[in-house]
Amino acid sequence: MLAVLALNANRVTAVEQLVDAVWGMDPPPTARPQIQTCVSALRRLLADNECPAEIRTRLPGYVLEIGDEQLDSKRFNLLLDNARAAERDGRLPEALETLRTALALWRGPVLADVPSDVVLRLSAGLGERRISAEIARMRVELALGRHREIIPDLQALVREHPLREELYGYYMLALYRSGRQTEALEVYRQARTLLVEEIGLEPSAELRELERAILNRDENLTFWMGAQARGDGSAVAASTPMRFVVPGQLPAAIADFTGREEELTEIVGLLSADPASAPFVPVVAVSGGGGIGKSTLAIAAAHRLRERFPDGQLFANLANEEDGTRGVQDRFLRALGIPCAVIPVSTAARTDLYRSRLAGQRILVVLDDVASEDQALSLLPGTAGCAAIVTSRSRLGGLPGARLIDLAELDFDQSMALLTRIMGEERIEADPHAAAELVRICAGLPLALRIIGARLVTKPHWSLSGLLDRLADESRMLDEFSHGSLELRSNLGVSYRDLSPAEQRLFRRLSLIEAHEFPAWAAAALLDTDTETAVGALENLVDAQLAAADGPPRKPAAYRFHRLVRAFAREQVLAEEPANERDRTVERWLGAWLHRVEEVHRQEYGGDYTILHGTARRWHPPDGDREATLTTLVEERHMLVAAIRQAAEAGYDELSWDLALSSVTLFETRGFYDDWRDTTQVALAAVKRAGNRRGQAALQYALGALELACHHVEDAGRELSTALDLFTEEGDRHGRGLALRYLAYVDRLHGDIPLTLARFEEALALLRSVGDRMGEAYVLCSLASHWLTEGERQRAKSLLDEALSISVAAGCRRGEAQALAGLAYYHIACDELDRADEVLNRALRVVRGLGDTTGETHVIYALGLTRQLESRVNHAELAFTHAIARAREAGERQVEIQGLHQLSTIYLARGDLIGAGARCAEALSIAKDLDVPVLEARVLMLSAQISAAAGDPARALAEARTAEEALTGLHTNEARNLLTKLRRQLSLLNGDGNGVAGPTRHDRG
Repeated sequence: MLAVLALNANRVTAVEQLVDAVWGMDPPPTARPQIQTCVSALRRLLADNECPAEIRTRLPGYVLEIGDEQLDSKRFNLLLDNARAAERDGRLPEALETLRTALALWRGPVLADVPSDVVLRLSAGLGERRISAEIARMRVELALGRHREIIPDLQALVREHPLREELYGYYMLALYRSGRQTEALEVYRQARTLLVEEIGLEPSAELRELERAILNRDENLTFWMGAQARGDGSAVAASTPMRFVVPGQLPAAIADFTGREEELTEIVGLLSADPASAPFVPVVAVSGGGGIGKSTLAIAAAHRLRERFPDGQLFANLANEEDGTRGVQDRFLRALGIPCAVIPVSTAARTDLYRSRLAGQRILVVLDDVASEDQALSLLPGTAGCAAIVTSRSRLGGLPGARLIDLAELDFDQSMALLTRIMGEERIEADPHAAAELVRICAGLPLALRIIGARLVTKPHWSLSGLLDRLADESRMLDEFSHGSLELRSNLGVSYRDLSPAEQRLFRRLSLIEAHEFPAWAAAALLDTDTETAVGALENLVDAQLAAADGPPRKPAAYRFHRLVRAFAREQVLAEEPANERDRTVERWLGAWLHRVEEVHRQEYGGDYTILHGTARRWHPPDGDREATLTTLVEERHMLVAAIRQAAEAGYDELSWDLALSSVTLFETRGFYDDWRDTTQVALAAVKRAGNRRGQAALQYALGALELACHHVEDAGRELSTALDLFTEEGDRHGRGLALRYLAYVDRLHGDIPLTLARFEEALALLRSVGDRMGEAYVLCSLASHWLTEGERQRAKSLLDEALSISVAAGCRRGEAQALAGLAYYHIACDELDRADEVLNRALRVVRGLGDTTGETHVIYALGLTRQLESRVNHAELAFTHAIARAREAGERQVEIQGLHQLSTIYLARGDLIGAGARCAEALSIAKDLDVPVLEARVLMLSAQISAAAGDPARALAEARTAEEALTGLHTNEARNLLTKLRRQLSLLNGDGNGVAGPTRHDRG
C-alpha cells in the first residue's frame, strides 16, 4: 500500500485503488476497514522513524505528502532532466556524470518485490524513464569517444531490451568504431531477424542506413581525433645561388578582398609545406565561372605566400597573351635572368631551360585564366621547392597531383560584407532593404557586386532603390552591370564564344525554362536529339562554368543557371532565334514532361488506368526514357511543379491540365499535398481562361480527390459534383465514372448508404465500359469495405478477390496492396489472425518496394490491430507508434487518429490514465478538424471512459452525449452498433457505475 501512495506522492489515491493494489480482483468484505487500519499503522511507522512524510486523509482516499528530495523517483527524474539539458548545451562530461548519478539510484526493477498488478502498472513509466536514461548514457558515452568501454553495457542492454532499435544502433556504432566491423554487421542481422519474427516489421530506415554506412566504411562514422601537430612549414635556405633578378610579377592585391577566407586558408596551407617533407611540386587549381573571383583569390593567396617563396613570384594571364604559352615562357625566362639571345626556339627546349632555371629555387608561379591543362603543363615547375596556383573557367582535372578547388557563389552575408566594404556602411544603412535586394540580384557573383558597388560609389546622388528600378527589366538588366573596364556581359561572352554551335544553342534555350533548376534530360528535349548527345553538350556547359550541377551521390543531378548568366542566355536566344522556334522549343520541353509523368503513372498503375488524357503533343526521347521512375520524379518534383506553372502561364491550357492531372500520381502517393493543390489551381485558372470545359472537369475532379485525401469532405463533394456535371455535359464516360467513384465515398462518410451504393454501382459500370481495369478494382475494394462494416463478410471477400485478381493481372502493385489490406481486415473480422498477419506482411513488402509511405501507414496500423487482438500488447504498441509516425509524414490524419485511439486503449488497460488521456486528447483534437462523425464518436466514447476512470463523471457524461449527437442520423450498421454500445455506456454513467468498460477487443466492423 505504501508503494501505491509513494507512486502517487502528493496526489490523492482513491481507497478503491488501494483495495485493488492489495487484493486485486478478489477483495474481502472488510477491505475498507483493513485499509484504514493499514494507514494508521503506516502513520505510526513514519512517525517512529522520523520520516519527513505524512499520510493525510483527503476524499476519496489518502495522500502521501513528502518532499521531492525524499523520493528516489523524484530525484531520478530531476537528474535525468538536468542531464538532458547539459547534453543539449554541449556539456557532455557533466551530462554523463549526471546520468551515472541518476542510474546509481536504481538497485533493480522498480518495486519488483511488490506482487501487485496496480503497482506494476503505476511503475511502468519509471521503468521506461530508466531505459531512456540508459540510452542517453550510451549516446553521451559515444559522443565522448568511449566506444570501447561501453560495449559490455550495450551487449547487456540489448539482451534486456531486444526491441529497442536505438540500442542496436549504438551497439553497432561502438563495435565499428572499435575496429569490429564484422561484429557490427552481425548485430544488425540479429536485430533484423528478431524484429521481423517478433513484430513483422523491418528495421527502421535509420538502422538500415547505419548498416549501409558500416558496410561501406563511411568516414562519417569514425571519430576525428584531432589534427596531428606539425611545424610551421617555414623553409630557411642555407645558401642561395646568385640570381640576376628576383621576379615580383604579382598584380596588386585588392584591399576589399572579402568572403573567401576558407579557400584562402586552404591554398596557403597547401603551398606552405616544407619541401623536405613534401618532395613534389604542390599545385592548386581554382575553377569557377566568369566573375566568380578566381583571379582575386589567387592573387590574394600569392601575396600571403610571398615570404614562403623568397626567390620570386611569376604571374601570367593566359587569356590576354597574344602568343599563348610560348609568349609566357619567353617572359618568364627573361624575368629569371635569361638573355633573349640564349632562349631556345623550340618549345621543348624552352620548357627544359625554364624548369632548369627554377630548380633549387623557391618560386611561386601563378597562371590565371588557363583554357586547358595542355596550356598550363609546360609552365609548371618541375622540382620541389616551387609551387603553382592555376585558375580556369574549366575544372582542370588532368593536372597531375593538383588540388582542385571549385569556387561557388558568395553567400548572402559574404556578399553584403563585400558590398559594404566597397560602398561604406553609411550608404548601406541608409537603405538596408534595397541593399539586400541588390545582393540577391547579384546572387553571390563577386564581379557583379563590384560593378554595382563601383557604380554607386561614383554616383553618390543615386539611391539604391533607384538602381533597383533600373534592374527590374530583365531585357536591360546586363546593361547596368558595366563600369569602366568592368563589364559582366563581355566577361560571359568570352565563355559563350568558346562553345560549339550545339552547345551555344543549348545554352540559349535553357533560358526558356522558367525554373531555378532543370534535369539533365531537359537538354535532349531542347535540342530535339538523343539524351546521350544532349547531356554531353550540357556537361560541356558545366565544364565551361556556364551552368552548375548539384546532386548528391546516387541521385540524378540537377542543373542550374546563375541568375545573371540566365539573363545573358536570354539575351542570346531573343537575338538569335525567331519567336516560332522559341515556342516550339518550349512546347517540346513541356511535352517531354508530360511523356515522363505518363510513363511513371503507367509503371505505378499498370497502364493508363484511373487517369484522363488530353490532346497535347508529347515529346518522346529517341533513345527512350529509362530514368522515368517514381523515385526519380520525387527528386525532380520542384522542377515538375515549375513546368506545370510555366505551361499554365504560357497559355498551353490542354498541356497544363493533362500535366497537372498526371502528376497527381506523384503528389498523392508521396503526400505532397501542397504541390497537388498549387499545380491544380494554376492549371485550372488556365483552362478556365481558355474555355476548356473538359480540362476544367478533370482539374475539378483532381481538386475533389485532394480535398477527400485531406478529409475536407464538404469541399470534396462540391468539387466532385461540379466535375461530374461538366463530364456529363462533355459526354465523357470515363471522367464521369472516376468522379462517381469518389462521390460515392463522400456519400458514405455522410452516412447516405443508398446513394453510396448506387453511385459505386454506376461508377463500376462506366469504368468497365471504358476498360479502366484499375478504376474497376478500386471501386470493388470500396464496395468490399462497405459490406465488411455491414457484416457481409463473404460478399466483401468475393469483391476483394476479384480486385486482387485484376490488380495482379494489370501489374499494379499499388492496387494489389490495397486489395490485400482489405483481405486482411476480412480475416481480422473472421478471427483468422494468422492469415491476416500473412496477408499484411505480403502487403507490407509491396508498399515498401514501391516507396509508398501512405500505403505503408495503413498496413502497419492494421498489423498493430492483429497484435492487439493476439494480446501481444507491447508489439501492438510499437506497431501503432510506427503507424502514427508514418501517418504524420504522409499527412494521413485518419490513420493518425486511429493509431492514437488504439494507443490510448492500451494505456487505459494498463491503468495509465495520464498516458491514455494525453493520446486520446491528441486524437480528438485532430478528429475535430475532420468531417468524419463515426471516427470522432469513437474517440469521444473512449475519452468518456477515461474521464469516468479518472473520477470525473460529469465530463464523461458530456463527452458521451456529444458522441451520441455525432452518431444520431447515420444509417450504417457500424454507426448503429456504436450507438447501441454508447447508450449502454450512458446508462452506466447516469446510474451507479462509472461508465468504464474493461479492455475489449477492437471493433472489427
